[in-house]
Amino acid sequence: MKKKGILSSVKGKLILTMVVLAALPLIAATSINYYRTTASAKKEAKETLAWSAWFLEGEINKIFSETELAMQTLAASPSTVDFLKTGNSADEVHHQMDAINAHFDDGNAIVLSNAAGMMALRSDNGNLADVSERAYWKGAMAGETTASAVVVSASTNSRIIIIAVPVFDTDGTTVIGTLHRSYDLATFRAILGEDGEEAFLVDFEGTLAAHADYDISVDDEPTVFSSSPYMTDNLESDTYVSNASGKPTYVSYVREPVTGYIICDARPIADVTRIARLSAATTIVVGLVLLFIAGVLAYLQAVTFTKPIIEVNKTIAELEEGYFVKVDKYTERKDEFGEMINNTNSLIDKLFTIVGHIKNSSSEVAEHSDELADMANQIAGTTETVANSVQHIAGGAVQQSEDIQSAAEGTNQITDAVGSVQDSTVEMTELAKRMKAASEASTASLDILQNTSSDMTSKIDEISSRISSTQNAVSNINERVEGISGIASQTNLLSLNASIEAARAGEMGKGFAVVAEEIRQLADDSDSLASEIRTEMDALLQEAEQAVNAASLVMEGNAEQQKALASTFESVQGMLQDIEDTVKSVTRISEEADICVNSNSLVSNAMHSLSAISEENAAASETTGASVEELSATVSTLADSAVNLKEIAVKLNEEMQFFK
Repeated sequence: MKKKGILSSVKGKLILTMVVLAALPLIAATSINYYRTTASAKKEAKETLAWSAWFLEGEINKIFSETELAMQTLAASPSTVDFLKTGNSADEVHHQMDAINAHFDDGNAIVLSNAAGMMALRSDNGNLADVSERAYWKGAMAGETTASAVVVSASTNSRIIIIAVPVFDTDGTTVIGTLHRSYDLATFRAILGEDGEEAFLVDFEGTLAAHADYDISVDDEPTVFSSSPYMTDNLESDTYVSNASGKPTYVSYVREPVTGYIICDARPIADVTRIARLSAATTIVVGLVLLFIAGVLAYLQAVTFTKPIIEVNKTIAELEEGYFVKVDKYTERKDEFGEMINNTNSLIDKLFTIVGHIKNSSSEVAEHSDELADMANQIAGTTETVANSVQHIAGGAVQQSEDIQSAAEGTNQITDAVGSVQDSTVEMTELAKRMKAASEASTASLDILQNTSSDMTSKIDEISSRISSTQNAVSNINERVEGISGIASQTNLLSLNASIEAARAGEMGKGFAVVAEEIRQLADDSDSLASEIRTEMDALLQEAEQAVNAASLVMEGNAEQQKALASTFESVQGMLQDIEDTVKSVTRISEEADICVNSNSLVSNAMHSLSAISEENAAASETTGASVEELSATVSTLADSAVNLKEIAVKLNEEMQFFK
């Protein structure tokens, strides 16, 4: 037998379905969790970076704002104004510079320049230089606090930023000089690295001023970000995705208001989603473990599902071969499979019982059909005998009618003779002799008629007996037919139950449903045939009853005929005696002639009645003959039906031999 694939069996499909059902929520949950975690991490990263940028901006702005305030305070000092105007108060100004530097304590110097751009005083007592070409000096001389871009200090050989403020005259509007203080940009690395991710500082020209991850020396090639969004968007703050480092990176920036420098904090997106990926990986691993467990459970569950189905399938396969084999396993289960197995066993028991009943019924039908055929043949023989007897009765009735007609003619002659006797006594003797001869002939005829009538009565009695036997046989046949109808009805009911049980079995019960349908059809045919036989038998019974009634009428007519014949015979005997007396005594001829006329009238009337009865007997005989012929045809049909019924029963029995 060819091995089935995993998807060709219920067990494989069930396992695959359960695994898929377990995997789909896992995949969906993992995907949704990863998406939500990633989105949340990105959102939090952006918010954190923005907060960090603002925090760094606050720290750096604090330094620049304090420097601006200190420088503006020093610029507004009367000693500073006096020094720029008169050159006096140098020590006091220097002292104030030292106090400011001591406050910041970062090693940077403060420089005071005059309106011509020449340095006038330095806190570090360094060389004085001309700064008139410097942008920060020009900005301060314009009356605004101004910061420089990244510059390299010639005296310290370091990268610095310079913040310059204007020094106003006592009128508060005239700029008479500038104060500026430098900052070593390397000092900002610590600030950026302490509170930022990959924080960096960019001047207002886009040049990288400081970075949290590394130092930038004066010998390094300047890194310029002039095309970055914070240089082109003119926004105070924002967060965007940068690919400048070769990998997607979130960058949040804030523009510092004092210097115009941009404080940036960056974080690679891969680092942002690392936790989300780790969480998703953990979820996947746990899900795979759970999926494996679900697969094992699905396999075990599928086995518990498919084993009962396999057992039921084996039972149905045996049933397909005609064997009634019940399922011995899993009958104690309380679930639907236990019900299915118990219902299957119940179906097997019912089918076994039904098939047994059908086998027995078919055998009984075959036996009864043989009996029915024998009875039909017996009835056919009886009807043939009855037909022959009826033919004899008809012939006797015709002969009787002819004899009666002849006797009637004789009585007419007697009447004529008696008239002649009355008219002429001379011819009395001769006529008396002739009348005696005629009377003797009449006596012989009456004797023959009486014997024929007796024979007719015997034949009619025999016909009545035969017809009564026929009625009894028909009644027996009707009882047999009723039994056949009952068997057919029971067979039909059993086949209907079998069809219902086969329908419950579904696809596996189709083969048996076909057999059950054929059984039901055979039962219907048997019932229909039995109904036809019963109808024919009822008609036969009615015809037999009519024949009995007709025979009874004939017998009554014959009885009356015999009475009339006896009376006629007695009259003829008296007439003979009268003729003899007439011969002896002519004197009494007239009186005896009157008596003879009267007697002859009686004889004539009796002859006419007897003739009518004979004609009725002939007609009844013909009717009885036709009824017997119809009965014979009906019995022949019954015999054929019995043969057909036997053939159907044999065929049904052969069909039932399929079931062992």
